[in-house]
Amino acid sequence: MGSGGPTATSELSIRVEGFLAPARCRELIAEIDAARQAPAEVWLDDAFGVHPGSRMGRVAQLGRSSEAGVQQALWEVMPRLEQRFGCEISHLSGIAALTYRDGDHFAPHRDSGTDDPPDVSRRRVSLVVALNDGAHDFAGGELQLFAGPPAAPGPPRERVCSRPGMLVAFRSATTHRVTPVFTGCRYALASWALAPG
Repeated sequence: MGSGGPTATSELSIRVEGFLAPARCRELIAEIDAARQAPAEVWLDDAFGVHPGSRMGRVAQLGRSSEAGVQQALWEVMPRLEQRFGCEISHLSGIAALTYRDGDHFAPHRDSGTDDPPDVSRRRVSLVVALNDGAHDFAGGELQLFAGPPAAPGPPRERVCSRPGMLVAFRSATTHRVTPVFTGCRYALASWALAPG
C-alpha cells in the first residue's frame, strides 16, 4: 500500500495497454451483445435511477466465469494502483459491461463522494477497460478527465481514446465524462477498487 496524499502524478490516470488480449475483447463483446441489457442508472436525489440528461447507455452483466477472469486480472495490477494512488484496496466491485450507441453519453460526474451510499463512498480507484477501438469502431465516446468539480469541470486534463484491451485507472473522486457517441457502439467494462469498510 502506498502512503501520503495526492501528488501531481497521482492525479493522472494510469493506462495499461494490452490488459486484455484483442481476442478476449471480441469474446466479451459477443457476450455483452447476447446478454440482457438495461438502461444505465445514476445516483441522483438520494436514489439510483434513469436520468437521460445525465447518462444514456446500457448496462449488461457478464457471466460468472468472465467476471471472475476480469477481476483476477485486475487484482494482478492492484499493488501498482495502491502505490500510485496512495490508498489501500480490500475489495473489487462487480464488473459492469457498458454500451454507448448513437447519442449515448455520461455527463461530468465523480464515482465517489461523501454524500454517496456507503458502497459508493468506499470507491478509491475507478477502473475502465476498453473493448473496442475509438478510432475505427465508433465516433465520439471519448473518456475525458477534469481537474474541476462536476458543475464546473473546466477543460479536460486528459482525453482517452479507446483501444481494445486497454485499462484506464484513475481516482474515483476525479471528475470525468464520456462524450456523446455519434456512430457505432462503444463497449467497455467498469469496476471500482474499494477501501476497507
